[in-house]
Amino acid sequence: MPDSTRQASRTSTTNFIASRNIQARIDAQHKSSLSSAVQSDALSRADFQLLTRNRHDVKRVPIFAFVVPWTCRIPKQIDSDRKKLEERRAISFRNLTIKTPVDGTGVQGLQRMQLLHISWSLGLSSSMWDYIGGRLPGLPNAILKRKVAKRVEYLELDDLLIKRDGGVKNMEEEEVRMACVERGINVIGKDVHILRMHMNAWLRSREKTGVETLLLTRPAAWPSKPKML
Repeated sequence: MPDSTRQASRTSTTNFIASRNIQARIDAQHKSSLSSAVQSDALSRADFQLLTRNRHDVKRVPIFAFVVPWTCRIPKQIDSDRKKLEERRAISFRNLTIKTPVDGTGVQGLQRMQLLHISWSLGLSSSMWDYIGGRLPGLPNAILKRKVAKRVEYLELDDLLIKRDGGVKNMEEEEVRMACVERGINVIGKDVHILRMHMNAWLRSREKTGVETLLLTRPAAWPSKPKML
């Protein structure tokens, strides 16, 4: 086994054990509700991120031997994934001709094209689904809504934790990049200073509109535009 793979395995095991301990605390004190733990100020953003990202890895356990854990990918793999995602996002935005929904519509009120855009833009489903389904390929509506709803809830909680932990200025560079990717903000070739501007614009805009609306529009169309710090 190569050293990099061995180290990735050790790191993943350590993170998995740590996330299990966090989950056990949430199970005991908050009836397994991640939202309740965040709202009660019982969870730091670091613990929240560790738990949610390792949940992603747990789902990959059946093919663990063939897939590098999400939390242990090397920079080259990360950049490649992000580039593909941004290309997919650009195509989806060009094809998104439906009017942005009224604020407060919620995931259940989104049309299929809007659900697909969010899924494509954030990489919520495999690209193989792009070739299945006819005129509007992709996952069935029920699954799409469930995936999009989970991501919206995650972002709502994460926004709260970022603010609670002191805002974007207290985030490390890679934390900022990951947060941007999770919100559909392009990061390839961009200086972290620019990305901090976008994240601050996102958080200001969230005071005026919902996550769904921001995911369906480019930063230039947000209620609060990115501006120099």
